[in-house]
Amino acid sequence: MYDAGAREYFDALAAHAYGWTSPADEAPAPNRVNFRRTELLREIMTQNGDAAKRVFITEGGWNDHPRWTKAVHPAERIQYTLRAFELCRAWDWLDACALWAFRYPAPTQTYLDYFSFVTPAFDPKPLYYEVQKYATAK
Repeated sequence: MYDAGAREYFDALAAHAYGWTSPADEAPAPNRVNFRRTELLREIMTQNGDAAKRVFITEGGWNDHPRWTKAVHPAERIQYTLRAFELCRAWDWLDACALWAFRYPAPTQTYLDYFSFVTPAFDPKPLYYEVQKYATAK
């Protein structure tokens, strides 16, 4: 995009930061998708003179479907999510991190249901409570 002249046509970058089966701490690499891959996007921005522009993670996180190949165990999802928030706090170039998805209005009957923090009836999942504790800790 930079080679095509995109630098002048955006004022911030929205990124998706899915972890799939990798821990939040796994090092970024161009040949795999993981949470820290966002750092590679930031490096490209910096190399192209866009260090002043901000990054927003608009979608990301982990899935805990019991049979999906890109999912993790629910306890790992909690651990990886909380560590991801710690990483985000350390990234001074990041303005927000929104994980997917708080709630779906109706069950999809697919692996997508296992990205949510609460059920369609607003019943919190264990991840919800752990993120709530993290967010309200002093």
